[in-house]
Amino acid sequence: MAALNRGSMVERVDIQLEHDIDEQYQYQPGEIIRGQIVAHLVRSTFVQSIHLSVTGEGVCTWEDEYGETQQSVENYVNASQVLFKPQQVQRLDSGLHKFPFEYRLPENIPSSFIGKYGSITYILKAVIQGERPSENTIATEPFLVARKSVLPDEVNEGQDIQSAKTYFSMCSWGKLKMKVNLNKTGFVPGEDICLTADVQNHSPLRVTAIQGALMMNSTYHSKKNMATFKQIVNKRRDDYELDEGDSRRWQNVRIGVPPYIPESFLSCCDIIDLSYVFQFRVELVGGKELKVEIPVLIGSNPKGLEIPADYMDDVNMNWTSGPQSLLSQQNGNDSRNTENKWVIESPEFRKDDTLVANPLYQGEGGLSENKVGGRFNDFDDIRSRPKQGGHDTKL
Repeated sequence: MAALNRGSMVERVDIQLEHDIDEQYQYQPGEIIRGQIVAHLVRSTFVQSIHLSVTGEGVCTWEDEYGETQQSVENYVNASQVLFKPQQVQRLDSGLHKFPFEYRLPENIPSSFIGKYGSITYILKAVIQGERPSENTIATEPFLVARKSVLPDEVNEGQDIQSAKTYFSMCSWGKLKMKVNLNKTGFVPGEDICLTADVQNHSPLRVTAIQGALMMNSTYHSKKNMATFKQIVNKRRDDYELDEGDSRRWQNVRIGVPPYIPESFLSCCDIIDLSYVFQFRVELVGGKELKVEIPVLIGSNPKGLEIPADYMDDVNMNWTSGPQSLLSQQNGNDSRNTENKWVIESPEFRKDDTLVANPLYQGEGGLSENKVGGRFNDFDDIRSRPKQGGHDTKL
């Protein structure tokens, strides 16, 4: 996102990244982010320094039935670098000025996600410090992270499921029967779910619609509390009526898996869990329904730049330890000690098997269970159920 600073000598600041897939900046954990900060100067002006930061954060927040806010936070990336800092304030000429950078993402970070009660986001932020605080210019650029997740072989096998239920109306009764077959139970974004289904209505009630849908179940944790949210990712709906004795068949119907959804379980995140099911539902008059659900796994095989196995250059070799604010170095520091060095403010350099206590919200929360909407609402919402056991972050 470019920054426009009207009235300042710095007219515009852009963060330009080399890696662009379908107009989405998408990276894998361990991949190198390369780009440049481009400053457009109206005329020559004094610049004290140019800083760049990379942040990645998971946040959950919701309000329980008592009106209390439940919240939890995880930090995945928090690093900064001084790209330009002369020993004295330096005047830059008018025109374009480019400052290249590169940063290698940690291996143990989760995929990007935005949900009902929480999100995982990654942002680049550039700060150009002018001679006075009023002349500072800030630009930000979000980017996506997609973890590679290989599906097990067993998900390539098809699965059959059937269900039946007896319904009564007036003085008659009969069964509604369904059979559903999925071609497999594991998919990656961009793939199609292929299903065949048979619906036979021998009941006195009229069928009003048939629907197949990929559902995402997201669970948000905060200490001993949690909130869950169920939503439709994609669906195929058939508003076809079946009277008693009628039947309906779906033959090789395809439902696409959207290209940008996180993998099952959301690895490396301790405050948000994801799971998926395929739901097949038959709706009847009077608000009745018959449905079946089949658990499915969503994997991930993101495209883009890969790190070669023989790549030996350590992009982050000049990092220095210790929390430092981007603005704390603007006075009195020798540029030889700060320029082109990354400042670490995150636990991303801990060993993979290290367990780190999760800094979750300490407030007390009540217990409740609420559903939003009616039986056929696409979204079921259950908040503030007690969470069983502890939850540690694996970094």
